[in-house]
Amino acid sequence: MALYDYRQELIQLLEETGNDQTSLHTTLKSLNTIINILNHYDHSDEQPVAHHFVQRQRHPHVHQQPHHQQRSNQSLLTGPETTPVNATRPVASAEPVTVLQKVSQEERLAADDLYLVHRKLSGAEINHHYYNEAVLHSLHFPINDGDIVQLDPTQTVRGLPVIRRVTSQHLDDYEPTKINVLEYATLTAVPGSDVLQISSTMKGNSILDENAANTVVIDPFKFPGRALKPGMVIDYAYVDHGNGLADTQNGSIRWIHEKQDYDTTKQPAKPKQTKKVEHPRHDYAQKLDYDLKQKIVLVITGDKKQVKELKNVVDQHHGVYHGLDASMEDNVSSSKIKRAIRDANFVIVCIDKIHHRISQLANHHAKRYDKPLAIANTSANTMVERAIGRALDGDPAYAVSGQK
Repeated sequence: MALYDYRQELIQLLEETGNDQTSLHTTLKSLNTIINILNHYDHSDEQPVAHHFVQRQRHPHVHQQPHHQQRSNQSLLTGPETTPVNATRPVASAEPVTVLQKVSQEERLAADDLYLVHRKLSGAEINHHYYNEAVLHSLHFPINDGDIVQLDPTQTVRGLPVIRRVTSQHLDDYEPTKINVLEYATLTAVPGSDVLQISSTMKGNSILDENAANTVVIDPFKFPGRALKPGMVIDYAYVDHGNGLADTQNGSIRWIHEKQDYDTTKQPAKPKQTKKVEHPRHDYAQKLDYDLKQKIVLVITGDKKQVKELKNVVDQHHGVYHGLDASMEDNVSSSKIKRAIRDANFVIVCIDKIHHRISQLANHHAKRYDKPLAIANTSANTMVERAIGRALDGDPAYAVSGQK
């Protein structure tokens, strides 16, 4: 909105100012009055204009003002008859304005390198980075949509920050997407066509297993580069909107399993031989006092005879026993050790009857997946029990010299 043009009054005021002290002083006071009027013309709660002709002096009244200055002040106060009294104009603030913004929950979590997982049918988006399914599949813990994970910006895998762990936190206002996965589903050919289908899973826990008529058709041309063939075992993911089998039509292949991941073919049974009944000595008379709380303990040993006793040790400490037979070195591959360690909470390696390469691989994969590992010099019950205690307490992998 236009303000009354006061420039002519200012020019006239300066032209009529003499070089004597009184005239100069009067002009200075008049200029200050004009500044005060301009500030008054703006809202009273705004900061005064930053450009002053002179240092402001607050006087209740200004005397000895010329008649033309009074007319100028009046015109500045009232303006033209068409100008509203509450007319305003932008004014430069003398002080910066501080705007307080509310910090979101995601921003607070990001300060600790914690980020929300946006799980996709294949892969996931975390902190604006896409993690493909191969990266997620290599983790020793599952992640779902809506989970909060901690990233390690100092370490990367395939150019992405490493996912260290999944926390128990969730965003208050985030509604996770319900993604169902048909795990270990076998592709079969559809007679008379080029398409494939899945009609059941090895786990038997999906919508396909509820009814023999339930099937999902897979068109290989929709998945170029996968080279899909009958007999392949896949994980098939889809978003569950509550429409049952109809929702599966918009799914996607999440993972293609390698044969060793699902091959359950057993070797031909060997003829049973009559064995002499043995009565092994039980040296597990008194156990240490700790509770595994159903944590999984992987025991790698080459002594098959000791497996039953070692399982008893873990059971009495309320743990879950997983064993890995390392008596035959050729049957223990790196990938086999990796999968076993990935599923365990603690790793115990009995080094008395295994090859050194196996213990090295176990140590390597335990560090990779951040799993506590302890070494037992033999497969004896008490040795393994003490090793589990060290792994549980975070003590050194090897027993202290002279320990009884």
